[in-house]
Amino acid sequence: MGMESESSTASQILAYAESFPEVRAGVARLEDVLGAPSYQVVPEEEWITALSSFHQGKVSEWPPEGRSVLVLGLHHPREDPRLDWWIQGNTPGNRRLMEISESLRQWVREQYGLGAQPLPYYVEWGGLFLKDAAVLAGLGVIGHNNLLLHPEWGPRIRLRAVLLEGDLEPTGPMEGFFPCNFCSEPCRKACPRDAFHSGAYDQPSCIAQMEADMADKAPLGETDEGGNALPAIRYCRACELACPFPAPLDTL
Repeated sequence: MGMESESSTASQILAYAESFPEVRAGVARLEDVLGAPSYQVVPEEEWITALSSFHQGKVSEWPPEGRSVLVLGLHHPREDPRLDWWIQGNTPGNRRLMEISESLRQWVREQYGLGAQPLPYYVEWGGLFLKDAAVLAGLGVIGHNNLLLHPEWGPRIRLRAVLLEGDLEPTGPMEGFFPCNFCSEPCRKACPRDAFHSGAYDQPSCIAQMEADMADKAPLGETDEGGNALPAIRYCRACELACPFPAPLDTL
């Protein structure tokens, strides 16, 4: 695939991805993603370059020609908290991203004869560190709240990745975008576990809050096909929802 063809194919794939409501997308090289910061600090045994299902005991290597990563971002607005509720093993927002990923897989095969593999969310199942991938794909930068900040939606975005065959032209990373520079960091002050007490993000504190959220699950108006109330977990979004970006700089 020549350079012009790589660019054209990438542009058309991105256009198709962004034809879905409230979705933005970008492309990164897989080798760049695997060299990103998260992979330098996390032990190799905690992530794999293979597709794995711990429940079924199946493991298969990533497609050998998979060299490009399509990163999908779905808007999770503050006025629609249900997208983040964990119900029956997943969230509505993540289910939507999975549906879009599968649609992309089929479309790319039909249009270009290229293989495409939707990746799991968890790195230990064969997924990618999505924030690193999103930065390299030009979807945003990492803010002082340790979240991806998208130019339109701030941290209110959820991510998923599709591994594509071939060398598609990357779209990022962004330059000159530093939304935290003039901010008083209300995100850090909002954390119920003081996860930024040292000045850097403390993951164990965040995990402790997630475990508390899991223990506090309760019916929230969702029912199954039989009309039975379904418990939902509302994971903490304090730092995300406290982030004022995007907003005029004089209000930060």
